[in-house]
Amino acid sequence: MDPNTTAAPRGSRWRRGVYAAGLVIPFTASQLWALLVLLRLAPLDGLVGQAVVLVLVGSVAAVWAGWRWTWRLGKDKDLQPAPKTRIPT
Repeated sequence: MDPNTTAAPRGSRWRRGVYAAGLVIPFTASQLWALLVLLRLAPLDGLVGQAVVLVLVGSVAAVWAGWRWTWRLGKDKDLQPAPKTRIPT
């Protein structure tokens, strides 16, 4: 068995990704629902329109950050790089 080969990924990576997706998917759905309700009921003129734009930008940023977090948790970070070979002295 070669000690320099990388090991197979552990199952914890998959569990972390599923856990993160389980948190992000309902959050995304609730954000979309709230935005649709806001866009339907709020008049988009004046100061209210500016607030709606800020809420929209904040919601997009929050959803993007949540999905980025989910993606990073599901990546292969469990694998360690191959150890450096030492030159005998």
